[in-house]
Amino acid sequence: MALSIRLRLSVWYLAVLCASLAVLGSVIFIGVQKSVATIVDGDLQDRLKAAKLFMAQQIPKELGKDLQDEFQEYSASQPGGELLQISDDSHSWIFQSPSIQKYNIAPPILAKPAGDGAQAGFQTIGSLRLIAGRTFLNGQSYYVQIATDVSKFNLLLQQLKWLLLISTPFAIAFALAGGYWLSGRALKPVKQITERARLIGAEELSLRLHVPKAADEMRLLAETLNDMLERIETSFHRITRFTADASHELRTPVAIIRTTAELALRHKRDEREYRQALLNILDEAERTGSLIDDLLSLARTDSPNPQVVMRSADLARIAENAYAKATHLAAQNKITLSLEINKREVYLDGDPEALSRMFLVLFDNAVKYSPVGSEVKAVFDVRGDRAVFEIRDSGIGITPDALPHIFERFYRADSARTRSGGGFGLGLAIARAIANAHGADIQAESQDGKGSIFRISFTVFSQPRLEALPK
Repeated sequence: MALSIRLRLSVWYLAVLCASLAVLGSVIFIGVQKSVATIVDGDLQDRLKAAKLFMAQQIPKELGKDLQDEFQEYSASQPGGELLQISDDSHSWIFQSPSIQKYNIAPPILAKPAGDGAQAGFQTIGSLRLIAGRTFLNGQSYYVQIATDVSKFNLLLQQLKWLLLISTPFAIAFALAGGYWLSGRALKPVKQITERARLIGAEELSLRLHVPKAADEMRLLAETLNDMLERIETSFHRITRFTADASHELRTPVAIIRTTAELALRHKRDEREYRQALLNILDEAERTGSLIDDLLSLARTDSPNPQVVMRSADLARIAENAYAKATHLAAQNKITLSLEINKREVYLDGDPEALSRMFLVLFDNAVKYSPVGSEVKAVFDVRGDRAVFEIRDSGIGITPDALPHIFERFYRADSARTRSGGGFGLGLAIARAIANAHGADIQAESQDGKGSIFRISFTVFSQPRLEALPK
């Protein structure tokens, strides 16, 4: 079973703490042990030097009977000096203090120096730390052994070892409890975020997570999740509104088709009445089909992986083709439509069919809302590194409060933009979606009753780059 993050943090903290305390305890114990040994050995070396100096001053050319008394007096006057014994080359004892005799320490066997010199060696015998050295006086070698009782030091080290062994588990337990408590406090914001997130549903998308005051990772997480919720809420409302609007738009033609068919079938009618009923049904079916095509176009542009074939596209030629299609609509409405192309061979990596529909939407929109006998002018030009398509009409215009919403789906600015005009409020939304898919910027300028200007700005490339594109 997987452990919670809090328990995993506590376990990892415990493992790191145990390893750290083991290393620290070992370093402390070994360090104290070596320090004690260094102090004891240093003291023994100093005492050995002092004993050799005393021997150089006291030993005559021939040993006398009072030598034992001299050494006994020296041994009694030195700190710890009672553990002292001296022997000669024949391993005969020159002096042994009474306190060292009970240990039965044999005379040392040291290698003789090549000339006059001295050497010393350390040895541990039971609770004694022993140093042995040779001194050369009056043509005779003497061996000096001095010992000190290290049982008190060993007891100190033993107590230190047990202190470390006993205190470490308590320290680990205390640290584990503290670590578990600290991890709980550290993860408390996560718990709060989780509990708050559980309250957010389709009906409560406006709720947001609490953002901690501290500028840490939890604050960044809360802000990131809030931004995500903001995008989700916007998308959800957009989809909900889009679905409701689409349902409303589809319900009207379906109701008309159904009502027309029911009325035609209610009584026996002549051929002319039946024909008129079928024409009405056909007209509504065509409008419904057009609406469904628009909805499919928007659905494709909303897809994260739209199936659009991007290839080299001549913007001027595409705009010109769209203009040719729009002239028929303009002629029906007795509107003068013109297109001025100031720059040709301007290329864009895009979908020619989608771009043609975008231009046609703008032509159709300008013609549809312009009065009879008016003029609509379109211009295509290059300004710097941007290709600009601009279309200007002298129609009914757009009010300032409606202007920011004209690219929204199913939005109609006023009563003039109704079903009688043949629109569903999707044309400009489709144009903006196509522009965005091609990295273009689409804008609108308008004054109520004084016409409108729609402008699209593209990032384009020249003919040499076109040749480098894959075919």
